[in-house]
Amino acid sequence: MNTNQRTVIQASRGAAAFFVMLFHTSAMSFKYFHYDFLGISGIGRSGGVDFFFVLTGFLLYHTYGQKIGTKMTVIPFLTSRLIRIYPFYWLITLTVLPVYFLVPSFGYGYETYKDTIIKSLLLLPQTHGPVLPVAWSLSYFVLFYLVFSILMAVGKKPANLFVSLWVLLTICHVLRAPIIGADLDRHVYLNFLFSEVNLEFFAGCLLAKWVEHRRTKHYKMLIILGILGFFSIWVNNMYNLTTYHNYLFYIIPAVLVLLGASSVPEQFRLPYWVQHLNKLGNASYTILLTHLLFISIIMKLSVVTHISEYLGFLLTDLIVVFLTVPLCYTVYRLAEKQLVTGLKNAMKLKPAKSSVPIS
Repeated sequence: MNTNQRTVIQASRGAAAFFVMLFHTSAMSFKYFHYDFLGISGIGRSGGVDFFFVLTGFLLYHTYGQKIGTKMTVIPFLTSRLIRIYPFYWLITLTVLPVYFLVPSFGYGYETYKDTIIKSLLLLPQTHGPVLPVAWSLSYFVLFYLVFSILMAVGKKPANLFVSLWVLLTICHVLRAPIIGADLDRHVYLNFLFSEVNLEFFAGCLLAKWVEHRRTKHYKMLIILGILGFFSIWVNNMYNLTTYHNYLFYIIPAVLVLLGASSVPEQFRLPYWVQHLNKLGNASYTILLTHLLFISIIMKLSVVTHISEYLGFLLTDLIVVFLTVPLCYTVYRLAEKQLVTGLKNAMKLKPAKSSVPIS
């Protein structure tokens, strides 16, 4: 993977994080002001998290796919991956947690339960969300890392059997197959282990396998088609053009964007704005974990100071967005980046092969 390809992939990560933030801004605006920012509060999921699931499969297979079935020691891999997930997540969770004890009305009531706190810190699945609501997706990232660890720790035949059973049971669950699908749906952990998002992860792995020896000269067209694909799903969900909505549809535009991004030639001169999105991509994990916190604080301040009444809801929401981005990036530079780098240096972990962070 050349430098341009890594940059564009990282920029796509930044764009995905930005749209997640944008959609949550609209949802919070509707909560505080009863104003539908950009008309997107009713669309549902932006597809940004779904893009991350596909991207995680793509990068994991691209970086470690050749090690599947090699019976390698996976402790360094798992340690490196989990250090990128847990410490900063714990920091943000423990920062937010006291608020639910001091002002219970900010939450749903379960945030102060001992079991909820323990399971949230461990990122174990629950019938409700974790203490930090936006962290629901992190449980799946941990699952993907564990799955890849198993595949690298066993031989080729057990690895193939494991993947086949995992994908088969996931498909049975998604299609609500008689007996099997219904049973999986009733149990929290089975429902989690064989969730439909596994197919997004698997799609990313298949894409990485496909592009190993294949590149296309139509990379611009593929990226544009992928972007239009996301917009078409948003329009469909907004206006109910079809009665069947499924977030798995986001696999299609995500694959198109990544297929185009992984084919960008080294000699192509990237636009300047891609470099800015690349920086957002570096901070995407921080953005995902902290943006709701900043959005909520800024909106509460706008209500208390009556700024929204003077500026109007549209301008207020735009200010929220333009303040949240630099705030999240500052937290990334001062907290997440320093924390992860310090822990890896302390444990003397080797950097991953790919310069594009997987999580």
